[in-house]
Amino acid sequence: MFAAVLAWTCLCGSAVAAPAPKWHPGHYVYVGQGDIRPEHLLQHFRGVQKGYTWSDLETAPGQYDFSRIRADLALLKKHGKQLVIQIQYKAFGKDQRCVPAYLQGPEYGGGVYRASSGSFDPVLWNAKVGARMDALFAALGREFDREPALEAAVLPETAPSAALDKYPQAGVESYTIPIYVEALKQRMQALRRAFPNTVVIQYANFPSQALPQLTAYMKDIGVGLGGPDVYPLPSSLSDPQKGVYRLYAPLSGTVPLGAAVQSPDYSVARKKRASAFDRGQNRHGVKVTAEEEAPIPAREFLKLAQQELKLNYLFWSAYPKENFANVIEMLAQPDLAGDPAGGLDAHCPSHAFRR
Repeated sequence: MFAAVLAWTCLCGSAVAAPAPKWHPGHYVYVGQGDIRPEHLLQHFRGVQKGYTWSDLETAPGQYDFSRIRADLALLKKHGKQLVIQIQYKAFGKDQRCVPAYLQGPEYGGGVYRASSGSFDPVLWNAKVGARMDALFAALGREFDREPALEAAVLPETAPSAALDKYPQAGVESYTIPIYVEALKQRMQALRRAFPNTVVIQYANFPSQALPQLTAYMKDIGVGLGGPDVYPLPSSLSDPQKGVYRLYAPLSGTVPLGAAVQSPDYSVARKKRASAFDRGQNRHGVKVTAEEEAPIPAREFLKLAQQELKLNYLFWSAYPKENFANVIEMLAQPDLAGDPAGGLDAHCPSHAFRR
């Protein structure tokens, strides 16, 4: 368990200890794992969110390559922007994986399991897999926690993306939801310890029955809540009984809240196709209407972020470009352009940098 909140004020910057924590709430451009381009360095955005795969960051056991993060930080610092890193260990797409090749075999509980999309994801509940991930977090923290331009470190969604409790997979260490939840807690704690001066956010969406326990733990250790989908139309995320959206507001003012409008969220049609893909189906065969193809107005996303989710950070996918252009236009409007946080909650939460 962690001690009391650090004795500094992150809003006014009057830190009594060095280094000072980083707090630049507002809107960020999400580029996936792609290059940061000049068109992503925009006036009304605080910076860029980018994903870095575990397999790229750790090329062999204990051998790390952080050169891409260094290069991106150098670029963004030149332009007065912040970087949010997403440590990507989950993959999406048939036969894809984001974990190092050495994570395999009985020693690692099988190392990976096959998700519903056909990708391979790590057996987080295996002790040795967890230890390797925690070692990565520690190495990243040693190098980047004191970097002023590194705003936040994000962990991908909690959804296991496979019903392993009902359909065990050969060679994969036994899975139960309680075992999985405990592994998620350990990874959050390890990342929080590695980055005491940096915002830490865990994306959470499923398993639904585990969300109250997970978010209570986030509050306890100062890890922020986020998610891969800010979607203003009805969905399982907004279910008033089971959906994760209901758990954001109770954490407001206590831990950072930052979530993403990703590419599928921009229209009903894109959401339908992405859902089919996640289930391992052919998304190109999904029938949609012309009305469903129409983009959802950018203000609807901002309204959800402000009124229900109480977000401090909003990460906007740069693709499709025509949808992202609507976001750029919205943030340039007079009621938002003069606010560095772009209408989001700029107050630093009380547990944001809890040790």
